[in-house]
Amino acid sequence: MFDFSFSEIALFVMVAMVFIRPKDLPVAIRTLSNGLKAMRRMAAEFQSHVDEMVREADLSEARDQFRDLKNFNLRDRVTKAIDGDNSIRRSLELGTPAKASAADLPKVPPAPPLPPPPLTDLETVPYNARPQFEPAADIPVEPEPEPNDDVVDAPSILPPSTARRLLHERSRWRAPDILPPVRAIHAGRRVTIASGKDGE
Repeated sequence: MFDFSFSEIALFVMVAMVFIRPKDLPVAIRTLSNGLKAMRRMAAEFQSHVDEMVREADLSEARDQFRDLKNFNLRDRVTKAIDGDNSIRRSLELGTPAKASAADLPKVPPAPPLPPPPLTDLETVPYNARPQFEPAADIPVEPEPEPNDDVVDAPSILPPSTARRLLHERSRWRAPDILPPVRAIHAGRRVTIASGKDGE
């Protein structure tokens, strides 16, 4: 039950010599050995009582079930329940030739041809779907004005349409109503700075 090596016993002896006086050491060793013997005797007695109860109640079947429970392998049980004849495992193994060939697969009819695109007015067709025409060499091309001249000061990360909308809405911007008004100390008094909301 208690298997100690020589080094562990030597360590116990050294600790006992430090904490127990030398004249009390034989008494402590005798008490410890009697305690160990009593513990071994109680363990053997308990084991014999359990074995006797098993024999009396004929619980050998329960003992076998308990041993089976300790050796229970969930993965094997689930595999056996799902794939008892290992047909799924064999079909998923690599390197085995497939039983079904391309000739066994059902034939799929070819897709019908796409209808020609309807002829519509170019104004209703999206810009990127319009046919691209090469400009004639003899027609002079006038340079178009830059479409983003009005948003030159906007950050370059904003799209021009967003920048135009923000510039248009700038006059209606105001601080949220949940924020208190900004106050400053002027001539020793607190004065609310006009924020543009409700005539402040």
